[in-house]
Amino acid sequence: MQCVAPTPPRPSGFHQTGSHRSTDPYGRLLAATYDPMAALYSGGAIGACKRWGVDHLQAGSRALFAGAGSAADVVEPARGGVTCELVDTSWAMLDRARDRLDRCGLLQQVTCHAADVRDLRLDPYDAIVAHFFLNIFDATTMPGILGHLLSQLRPQGQLIIGDFATASGSRWQRGYHNLPMHLFAAWTDSQPHLIHDISTTAHTLGARLVETRSFRVARVGPAWFASWVFTR
Repeated sequence: MQCVAPTPPRPSGFHQTGSHRSTDPYGRLLAATYDPMAALYSGGAIGACKRWGVDHLQAGSRALFAGAGSAADVVEPARGGVTCELVDTSWAMLDRARDRLDRCGLLQQVTCHAADVRDLRLDPYDAIVAHFFLNIFDATTMPGILGHLLSQLRPQGQLIIGDFATASGSRWQRGYHNLPMHLFAAWTDSQPHLIHDISTTAHTLGARLVETRSFRVARVGPAWFASWVFTR
């Protein structure tokens, strides 16, 4: 896996160029525990959400995974002939992504960018996957991030998003969303906010909703997670 990024320090084996933050917003402990915590907290709903999202990717297409983390949702698309690129600001997460892809024999088939997604200005993508990425931004910043992702798509390209479902007004739903959000805000540089209305925001930015699906906590609980597929 080639990693395009900027300044020292960097994990061995990563190529770097450009500019990059010198501090890691996650660190090795959080990077190592993030996926198990997400699976436990959502009762598997986050994993199901990611699997449903990447099922929309087509062999031969070029896809960017924004906030790719440890690349758990990259393996199957890469095996299926999707040209995958990762972008994340966390070296610790990218290190885990590299290890995962190396174990799967996919290291040479994936490119990563250790950067802020807003700094990427590359050829348009056939698809952009943003799984639980927009939730790290507050309500003022999120529309700009979403707009930037849409701008990086080719015409008729797909923006695939997985995140917390739109608020229903339930205080239990708000509490469920707010607990991990405030914990991560204290640990990383994520920004506290109310539950985003991703579908409405995307619509105001000119995106067209193609498909959506909700996911229940532990399969039988409330449908507090969702995926959306948009096109330009």
